Amino acid sequence: MNILIRIPRRISRTKLRWSLAGLLLFFCIGAGWALLGHQPTHFSGKDALPVNGIIDSQKIQFSTEAVQPELRGENYFVDYRLRREQSRQEEKTMLVAVLNSNIEKTKEEAQQKWLELTHRISKEDEIENLLKIKGFQDAVVDLAPNSVNIILFAASLAPHELSIIQDITLQVTPVRLDRINISVRK
Repeated sequence: MNILIRIPRRISRTKLRWSLAGLLLFFCIGAGWALLGHQPTHFSGKDALPVNGIIDSQKIQFSTEAVQPELRGENYFVDYRLRREQSRQEEKTMLVAVLNSNIEKTKEEAQQKWLELTHRISKEDEIENLLKIKGFQDAVVDLAPNSVNIILFAASLAPHELSIIQDITLQVTPVRLDRINISVRK
């Protein structure tokens, strides 16, 4: 049985070769996909967050169920940072919407808030890194307009450690000494 393929004169042999190579590659990938089976994209063995989707005629709504573990030790600090980052992202999202506003005064206020947020994040990170450099295992810092809250991963703090923490905080921020709140968490 002879199969004749008629090639129009407008198509060059090079284009035909590339087209046939592309088709062959497409079929090989499809056959490999079918033969090997598609593996689901999930992380086996990891905790999952159940998501229930409700499809409405106008919109799609999602609800999640978060299981709150008892956080101790280093897990507390990881969770704190995740929540802080989530809160910052929400704040940034709201500010971006205002930054795109046509009202000049509103834009200027949003720019100022954005700069304040960036400055606060920078100072918190700087204090946390300096505390780790000084030998503290872990720390989270929350910088408020007139105070600084510091939580350290430790059972207790010696007086000289308190003075190290206060000195670092005073070097990075202009807050008064009595506005530096230090606590420990094991």
